[in-house]
Amino acid sequence: MKPAWLREAVEASGLPPPEAFPYDVTADALMRLRVRPVGLRDLSSEKVRQWLAQRGRTVEIGYHRAMHGCMVAWEGKGLVFFDRNDGPDEQRFTVAHELGHFFLDHLLPRKRALDFFGEGIQDVLDQKRPATREESLTSVLEGVPIGVQIHLMDRGPTGAVGTGVVARSEQRADRLALEWLAPSKLARQVMQDGPPETQEQRLGQHFGLPGHMAEAYARILRREEGRSRFSIVSFLGEDAG
Repeated sequence: MKPAWLREAVEASGLPPPEAFPYDVTADALMRLRVRPVGLRDLSSEKVRQWLAQRGRTVEIGYHRAMHGCMVAWEGKGLVFFDRNDGPDEQRFTVAHELGHFFLDHLLPRKRALDFFGEGIQDVLDQKRPATREESLTSVLEGVPIGVQIHLMDRGPTGAVGTGVVARSEQRADRLALEWLAPSKLARQVMQDGPPETQEQRLGQHFGLPGHMAEAYARILRREEGRSRFSIVSFLGEDAG
C-alpha cells in the first residue's frame, strides 16, 4: 500500500499516469511545472555554478564533486541538471528524482507558506523583502524555503544515501520518482509475473530503471506490502478475513 504522503504528492503534482514504458517524465513536467531540464557532460557542482554564473545567477556551492543530478529552484521555478554521459535509464531516473525534489522540497512548502500567510509572503519567498520576526520564526518551524535552493543527488555506487533529514529528503524524492516512472500497482504485477529471483531484472527491463534503483524499488515494494499486512493483522486480529 502506498504511503499517504505519496498518494497526496502524486495527485497534487498533476502529472498524468504513464501510457507506455519506459516513461520519460520530462515532457509532462514541462507542460505542468515551471521547470527546465539542463543536460551537461561530466556534471559537477562546479559546472553547475559556472553555468548559472554565465547566465547572471550567482550561487555559492560549498563543495566540489561529480554528480548524477542537481536541482536549483527559486520563485516557484526550477532547473534540473543531469549528466549527459550517463546512460538513458540513469538520465531518466535522475530527472525524475530531481523533479521530485523540486515538487516536494520547493513547490509544496511554498504552497503551504502562501496558504498559511497569504499572498503577502510571496515577496519574502522571492527575496524581494526581508521577513518579519514572526514570519522568520514560522518559516523555520514550517520548513518554508526562502531564496535559491540546491539539491544534489549524493549517492554511492549502490545508490545509498546518508542518514537524518538529508536521507529522508532523498528517499522521498526517490520514492516519488519511482511512482511516476513505474506506478507501484503495475510494478507489483511485473514482480509477480515470474520467478522471485528475477523480480529486480524484470522491473528494470519493463520500466527502464537503472539496475540499482530496480533493486531498491523491489525492496521498497516488499516492505510496503509487509507493512500493509502487518497493519491489518494488528488492528483486526489474526483471524480477520
